[in-house]
Amino acid sequence: MTFQSTRRSAAALCAGAVLIAALAAAQESRAAAAAHPDLGGFWELMDDSKKVPQAPITQAARDAQTAARRATQEGQIVGFASRWCHHLGTPFIMGDSAPLDILQTPRETAILAEVQSAARHIYTDGRGHPDPETYDPTTNGHSVGHWEGDTLVVDTVGFNDKGNTSIPGGGNRGPQSHLVERYKLIEGGKKLSVTFTWTDPTQFTAPHTYEFVYYRSPPETYALEYFCDASEAARGGSVVPPPQD
Repeated sequence: MTFQSTRRSAAALCAGAVLIAALAAAQESRAAAAAHPDLGGFWELMDDSKKVPQAPITQAARDAQTAARRATQEGQIVGFASRWCHHLGTPFIMGDSAPLDILQTPRETAILAEVQSAARHIYTDGRGHPDPETYDPTTNGHSVGHWEGDTLVVDTVGFNDKGNTSIPGGGNRGPQSHLVERYKLIEGGKKLSVTFTWTDPTQFTAPHTYEFVYYRSPPETYALEYFCDASEAARGGSVVPPPQD
């Protein structure tokens, strides 16, 4: 056998090994996806979807809510993110009336909202949370997930104090907030139950848990675009109208 033919044979063997590895990885990926319930698709809240008890908030959180209500009554802008079309973040997008789009792969599950917000990326590839000393907090925080049977358990930290921070039932999310969610299909996959448990020593005297039940949207549902114009005079009444002749 000549040197050239030997080299061609080695190259063919190498290419074959790469192809086999790629096919094995694809098969493993499909098997991993099939091993868990498929949460993918559009999900929408209905009139009976929200089961939210009163949160056990701290006195500091109670005082902050009282001050916010007073400021609103006086005509001050409290919801800056809504007013200025900034990212609203979690938990706001999880309770919005527009359907949520869930995209699921073995590596991550993404949640996309219609209103102005970055997507939520829930990493399910075994990674942990980044070092808080180098991570830049966001309105959605940093989420990692793992499966416990047929339930996707999501752990989120790394929130900032921007966006719409109100938590259903009372309190606000912030830098010390920790959220654990449990996603589970119910009623034969027609509904998705999500329980939210918040802990934050600045906001709650005990963990605060509530449940949202989402209804699966029809297969033909597609994403819509939400338009938010921060210069619109009607947004919060805080834009001074132009002078009149």
